[in-house]
Amino acid sequence: MRCVIVGGGVIGTSIAWHLARDGHAVTLFERDRLGSGTTWHSAGNISWKPLPDHDQAVLYAYETIPRVEAESGQMTGWLRTGRTYIARSQETLSECERFASVARDRGILARWLEHEEARQLNPLLDPTPARGIWLCSLSGRLAPADLTAAYAIAARRAGAQVIEGAAVQHLCRASDRITGVQTTNGFVAADLVVLAAGLWSRTLAASVEVALPQWPAQHFYTILDVAQKLPREMPSFVSPDDLCYGREEVGKFLFGVFDEEALTIEPEELPEHFAFTLFPPLWEKFAPYAERAAELFPVLNTAGVRTFINGPETFTPDGKPLIGAMPGIDGLIIASAFNSAGITWSAMAGSLVSDIVAGRSSRFPAERYLPARFGDRAADLTFLREATSEIVSGHYRTMGG
Repeated sequence: MRCVIVGGGVIGTSIAWHLARDGHAVTLFERDRLGSGTTWHSAGNISWKPLPDHDQAVLYAYETIPRVEAESGQMTGWLRTGRTYIARSQETLSECERFASVARDRGILARWLEHEEARQLNPLLDPTPARGIWLCSLSGRLAPADLTAAYAIAARRAGAQVIEGAAVQHLCRASDRITGVQTTNGFVAADLVVLAAGLWSRTLAASVEVALPQWPAQHFYTILDVAQKLPREMPSFVSPDDLCYGREEVGKFLFGVFDEEALTIEPEELPEHFAFTLFPPLWEKFAPYAERAAELFPVLNTAGVRTFINGPETFTPDGKPLIGAMPGIDGLIIASAFNSAGITWSAMAGSLVSDIVAGRSSRFPAERYLPARFGDRAADLTFLREATSEIVSGHYRTMGG
């Protein structure tokens, strides 16, 4: 089968590798360079939680990382650190207790921390305001650009073509079937087109009269200078009650938030060559979360901000990605809107798309991700903007990202 993949981020390259391993003739088009959209500014965290979208998907990611490293010869920077979940409310504490029960039943290494051990593991933390701190071993981080490169190299070695600097201008269809794509290099025929263009997927889907229920918003995190160099192995953390997360980053302190009333983006107003690009810092949005979190991390009162990363992320109204075929148009599969979890879900996305193409059952709950699940509301721009603004923090409250 002739497969064209639109988009060379971590999702598109994973799909290219999975499909090429299945023996398909795969060509991936990236408008700029691999990872130049959302992937490059991701924080790169992968954390297991006993939730439908983070259980099997994350366990499969942990299987996939060493496999793709071996097939590509490209290291991803994967480092398993564990993650601390900081509960400041009874609701979050109860959710942590549920997570702990599942981990215990499944033999996953995890434990509750006393305050002194919590301080030793994270020297920046003042655990006094916490009702409980739970440490789960199944968490770590990697370099998003390196993971993307590993997928791409492995895909090439499996026979895929990966073409950078070639933009897909629109999709092509005849009646109820996709026939290929029009690129800056000309028309390319295809039996299957996988749309994994992230921020640009909605515009490209509209070229074949398909409305995708996604919309982008600004998401930000910071890299802070701290007096003491933090150890690489320091567990990452999440404080759902404060809508914040963080970890070590080259000895410094990465601190990010998923803010309420997130600022949405108008894709059509972005510059034509929007690649490796950030938005201006949102100090007025950042400050209230830093002030609140300073009760846990007093260093936030004094640390200097070395880098403010504010980039686009694409969300759906329910916080789940769009993965699957579109009804009424054969030969089109969507893999878009990964709700700031593209690194986490990239392996799952590749596997699920390859299962769909092969017509085989999948280990992942495909029905949760159907792109047409919002019906006519996918065309309601007011709904999409408002839902996106709310889902950024609302989705994160479910025990963190």
